[in-house]
Amino acid sequence: MPTLDIPLPEALTKALEAPKCADLSLPKANFPELRLPTGGTIKGIADITKGVPSDCSMNVSLALQVAPIMASMECLLKVLKFLGVLISTFKDLSSGDPFAIPPGLLKIAEAGEEVAKCIGMVISPAIPFGQFIKDLLLMIAKMLRCLLQSLKSIVELLDGLELELASAAQNGNDALAAQLECAKENAMLAAEGAMQSIDPIATILALAGPFLELMPGAPTIQLPQLASDGSLDSMKEAITSLEQVVLTIEGIAEGIPL
Repeated sequence: MPTLDIPLPEALTKALEAPKCADLSLPKANFPELRLPTGGTIKGIADITKGVPSDCSMNVSLALQVAPIMASMECLLKVLKFLGVLISTFKDLSSGDPFAIPPGLLKIAEAGEEVAKCIGMVISPAIPFGQFIKDLLLMIAKMLRCLLQSLKSIVELLDGLELELASAAQNGNDALAAQLECAKENAMLAAEGAMQSIDPIATILALAGPFLELMPGAPTIQLPQLASDGSLDSMKEAITSLEQVVLTIEGIAEGIPL
């Protein structure tokens, strides 16, 4: 039987085309920053439990960090206000006017009431520093284990994609190879996002330094650099190094007497 070539509409032809990698590629999220009035900077955190980070999730994580930071600055602001009252009052008293002494002392007493709780928190010997340090280290260890779980899953995925890519290349299936290569690029992007999530953990560990110094003979904890060159071997080496660090942190935490 004779065959007829029936031209398809352009829209239908485009719909039947295999998707290109550019159409399937995951967007690369930016890491937003927020400058604090104290001079420091906080950054958005890549939440590895919710997949590849996006601009929306990164900014939401940044917003969630603002409230506790502002709460932690409460005592600092009260102390600064108290110091401002002291400086202003001493300037007034330096004029030599004896009638300025009673109202000046009253201003100091009123400003001091706001910082009384903050001062008591610092000088009280009953604060359980050991319990806080132990809980903090165990929290860091759990966060690192979540990171390890994510990285291991990505490595297993990449191992499978490498085998499928080799098979597709051997069979000359270029279309399948292109799709697998795109999936590999997305997996590497997910790995990059997961590795960047170690930055906030390192920040918490650095802030815990003064508390760890309260423990005599406590070893220094150094997180490994999780920079990948795009190879599976480097990612597997990073996982091994991170596993050793987690075991060290858990050992230190369990050895803290309460």
